[in-house]
Amino acid sequence: MIEDQNDIFDSRIKQHDRHRFEIKLDIDLDATARSSYEVETYFFVPRALNVGPHNYKKENFYNSSQRYIRFRTPKMSLGKVCDPALATSPLNRVRQDLSRVLAGDGGQELSDKICGEFRLLGCIIRGELRDYVKIFVDGLVTYGGAVPAAQRRLFVGEGLENFLGDLKRLETALSSLKAEVSDPAVPLKIRETAAFFDEYVSLLLEEYLTSLLEALRGNPGARERFADVERGVLAIVTAQSRYRQAMKYPSVLTPGSSNETIIYRRGVLKKFISSVLYLKAEFSEWEGLTQVFFGLAAGSAMLFAVLVTLFFQQRYAMNSMPFVLAVVISYIFKDRIKDWLKLLFSKSLTRWISDRKIDILDSSGGGARIGLLKEAFTFISDRDIPPDIARLRRIDNITSVDEEGKPERVFKYKKEILLYPEVIIKSHERRRDLNDIMRFNIRELVAQADDAAVDYPYVDPTTGDLRTAVCSRVYHLNLVLKYTYFDKEEQVTIHYERIRIVVGKDGIVRLEEVRVA
Repeated sequence: MIEDQNDIFDSRIKQHDRHRFEIKLDIDLDATARSSYEVETYFFVPRALNVGPHNYKKENFYNSSQRYIRFRTPKMSLGKVCDPALATSPLNRVRQDLSRVLAGDGGQELSDKICGEFRLLGCIIRGELRDYVKIFVDGLVTYGGAVPAAQRRLFVGEGLENFLGDLKRLETALSSLKAEVSDPAVPLKIRETAAFFDEYVSLLLEEYLTSLLEALRGNPGARERFADVERGVLAIVTAQSRYRQAMKYPSVLTPGSSNETIIYRRGVLKKFISSVLYLKAEFSEWEGLTQVFFGLAAGSAMLFAVLVTLFFQQRYAMNSMPFVLAVVISYIFKDRIKDWLKLLFSKSLTRWISDRKIDILDSSGGGARIGLLKEAFTFISDRDIPPDIARLRRIDNITSVDEEGKPERVFKYKKEILLYPEVIIKSHERRRDLNDIMRFNIRELVAQADDAAVDYPYVDPTTGDLRTAVCSRVYHLNLVLKYTYFDKEEQVTIHYERIRIVVGKDGIVRLEEVRVA
């Protein structure tokens, strides 16, 4: 995973799976009337992959893309989540609202609020487990004699012990909450949401603590020193599968079977819990002004055909061969003129208009419009590449003739996002900052790539024998990203990133960062 940080937002680019990579922006909002930013992504695709305007249209690009706008998971430590004095803790809010339900307040709005708090609590627990386990796993990799004992103890030992203590407090608190929810007076929707939450947390504990256990056992020195922590973590992990089996949850691992249920179930639970953070997007395909220009292209082509027909009608009879040939030729040119003008408009107008607009709506705030997203895609010629982008593309060239050995086609994806922080802050106390996520599938880009491996004959320099080596055949897909942020004083902040995605016939091989400064 490649990460970059600046004062406005953090960006992370990582491989999601074999064919998809993900670009994620963490956006910090200030309390202004509006906040806006642009992301321009330039794709430099090797010509050997035969990708161009003739076979890769806007529809191909958008069909290969997934985009999400969602609230960022609120930061709240596991210890604070269990603190009865913290009013913003979802755990405490569930308890308070449950007491109202048990007192006879059975309104639908209250039930929905409790279900939302359960899901937000699941998101917070997942975020804390993920972040803490990552810190400890990274720390255990370098844990050893080279680090002074006092520092080792403070960084890993006390942190692990505190973390384990927080986990035990969380388990106790959730067990108590489960007893409250099981009351028959609690509406069915709340009990079912609580069961989903319970199963999801059990899977989270099993998944992340297994990674922590693996890291502990991978470092003999740490394992010996923190044997008590290992035993505590092991007890929590091994209890999860037995617990889900006792609760008759579907997510139980069965050795020797395909175990498709546990993966499917985990995905269902994750989507259900995470949905509390996602925002609605209402698409407006193909902006009206674009259609006007495309209509002009079609009208201009039709005008040409009509004028040619009238011209030859005045000179030849309608049933004559010259007139028939003229009509056929004008029809052929009409289609070519229409396509040429549409392509010209697409290339020229993307700097002013977008392919589509997307209204960003708050799904839990009454459907309020909290932002607007515009997108535009087009191929650009070498001469139209902005100088700053061209410089970054050439920054890692070894010689001045490098470009001649790696000809490329370039397409550009531009995204503009306008947000209304005041509207968000008015409706939300904990969910304010946003994640902007785009996943892109390269499958269509490598559809015409050569086989992933090739035999390479060579002579063994020691024995003189002829041998064959299997070599991987890869292509370099280069990305240059330009982030432009406009603050409340209309001051502009620009930031760049350059990423090399090494791909083959079978998908993404790896991601590499190219330093831009």
